Amino acid sequence: MKDLSSARLGSPDGCRITSHALVECRLSEIKKLRSSPLPAGGPPLPPRFLRHADEQTVVGLLAVLEAIARQPQWPDVTGHAVIAAPCQSGRLSAAHTLAQLALSGATSVSPHIVPQCSLHSVAGAVSVALGMHGPHLGVGGGPDALSEGLVAATMLLAGHGEAVCTAAWLVATDWDEEPSLDTTAEAEGDPVCRGLALLLESATPPNGDGEEDQSLPLAIRQPARQSRSRQHSEPAGGLVAFARALRMCQEGGALTAWTIGCPWGGEIRVTAPRRVAAPAGLREAA
Repeated sequence: MKDLSSARLGSPDGCRITSHALVECRLSEIKKLRSSPLPAGGPPLPPRFLRHADEQTVVGLLAVLEAIARQPQWPDVTGHAVIAAPCQSGRLSAAHTLAQLALSGATSVSPHIVPQCSLHSVAGAVSVALGMHGPHLGVGGGPDALSEGLVAATMLLAGHGEAVCTAAWLVATDWDEEPSLDTTAEAEGDPVCRGLALLLESATPPNGDGEEDQSLPLAIRQPARQSRSRQHSEPAGGLVAFARALRMCQEGGALTAWTIGCPWGGEIRVTAPRRVAAPAGLREAA
């Protein structure tokens, strides 16, 4: 077996993050988001498209739309892939369905529960909503969903040097606190649902007109042998911290890189844009 002690997985240059956005919304506000106006210039959604969607699907799709809207012009996403990395999605609807089943029988079970609350539901909704014809799949589903999603998206772009597609969206979602139901099958509390959307493209940026490249290089590495026993330090609940680190790296502030540990021992490393001169004294976070 090939030794990956210091090598990047995929192509020599990994890939790059060209746009990103984080959307946060409390459970009580998601109903309104299902029918909120979309960013100007975006494709219209079918009527009531998000009516039966899981809360993480709603927030994840809006994060993708926000990331697209931040680009200079609305891009052609037809050939893009979608990798969804939800953390325990669908559990609120599933628990509510089971409670209703006990109270009212099988006729109370919605036929939308399976297609809208499965692991692939977020990726499928984003793909259909925006007309993306590339691969779309769900990965993870648990506390390591963010790192697992980053690995899967990178492999689509640069796995073994053969790109499956030229661009892929990673949509990572989670709750700040797992929602629970009371005895009447209604949600207790008002937890925050979060969606982080990243547009990843091939590592080599297209030839431009001399403008500074603001994309963030991303690579997956196997750490040095002496550090392989290090405990996994950045759980999927770190979506907010990861989004903040991306912004700080892109702005050229006090952060030059951010590292996420993978449960299998690897590391995912995002660095500041290559063409931004780094002032002395900048620090790296892990």
